[in-house]
Amino acid sequence: MRVRRVTAIALCAGFAAGFAGFARFGGLGGLGGLRTNQVASSARTVDDQGTRMAAAQVLLSSRAAAVKARNKRAWMATVDVPGSAFGGRQSVAYDNLIRLPLGQFSYGTVQLAPALAAARGRQVGPKAWVATVPGTYSLAGFDRVPRSFEATYTLVQRPGGWRIADDTDGATAFQLWDLPGLKVLRGGSGIVIGNAPEARMRAYSAIADSAVRRVRGVWGTDWNAHVVLVTPSTRAEFARLLLRSGDKELDQVAAVAQGVIDPGRRAQGDEVVINPKAFTALQPAGRRVVITHEVTHVAARSSTTSPVPTWLSEGMADYVGYSGLDLPRERVASGLLSLVRAGKGPKALPAAADFDPSRTTIAPAYSGSWLAVSRLVDLYGRARVVAFYRAIAGSPTVDRAVRIDPDARAASAFPQSFGVTESQFVDGWKRYLQTLAHPRG
Repeated sequence: MRVRRVTAIALCAGFAAGFAGFARFGGLGGLGGLRTNQVASSARTVDDQGTRMAAAQVLLSSRAAAVKARNKRAWMATVDVPGSAFGGRQSVAYDNLIRLPLGQFSYGTVQLAPALAAARGRQVGPKAWVATVPGTYSLAGFDRVPRSFEATYTLVQRPGGWRIADDTDGATAFQLWDLPGLKVLRGGSGIVIGNAPEARMRAYSAIADSAVRRVRGVWGTDWNAHVVLVTPSTRAEFARLLLRSGDKELDQVAAVAQGVIDPGRRAQGDEVVINPKAFTALQPAGRRVVITHEVTHVAARSSTTSPVPTWLSEGMADYVGYSGLDLPRERVASGLLSLVRAGKGPKALPAAADFDPSRTTIAPAYSGSWLAVSRLVDLYGRARVVAFYRAIAGSPTVDRAVRIDPDARAASAFPQSFGVTESQFVDGWKRYLQTLAHPRG
């Protein structure tokens, strides 16, 4: 499309130039010449833009090829000033990229970003411009499809060609390979990537291995059972990996399972990201619970295609997380039961908003959800509860033309799964909370 547009403008410019020659002899004065200059200038602008973008595409292809060839010199040759702060970050990024088990790393089509402000343009150079660049990468053995990323690069022209001067003149998402001091440790059931102390990463790897075994014992084996655990060393890095601008609301979050799910498809490449401050504050049993909880999310998301109510998702993850620990429920849910004793207990199953750490204290919602799933297991058995979850979430082999609200879908599945309505179960669950809050004797 761009080629056709440039060609059309060039033809107009040629026609105008011929008409201008006639005009000078025919008494039309400078009008035709003025139009010629304007159109010719537009043609040059479009042509220059296309040339720059094509050159940028070649430059980025060189970077991707350098990663594949493990050629750091070629990678750094794309950087304007290797000794600058940006150059230092790019050196770290390359070293980290080749430590990862990359299956793919590539850049997509270059797109124009907003122009530099005048002051910034004078600082970088008269021909500097900014490009937004999408990209994809995959972790071999873990990702079923490539993950996506996006960077914004400031490009400058030098005698040797175009170079990348910076990545701070637009939004560039923080990536795994931006973690300073990145290490990669392989375990029996997964991989641990991060810059936390190595001894801590090895301990996390052992927990992840046991978590996979527990999840398979409850959920089943129809998932990859290979986990990517990401362990940043600071809470700020944790927030940036989650694409959060701040970290205050994350104090209550010990870990997060994240990844992209397309509608009607199962997750193709989830990872569990550890919040170092909140996670290290936990006792060993708490760490086991958290990682098993997140691995349960990974298993469910990678083997089903539709969302379930948040209370069911989080309650099931906690149920698997606490399985085998034989901890008294009254102790684990003490915070929620204190609210029940104070007459402030839940009136309904927790809603999605109850799990938002920026809006509320989330521990009671997790405890309530865990006790709801645990009570279902008490009454109907684990196999029926897992089947209930799967019936709501669907399966990767089932094409659902119509997907209704997950809460409504769960409510409609209650009678067939358990022989009671959801409302009847909730009434019983609330009575159960009262029993736990006011034990006899």
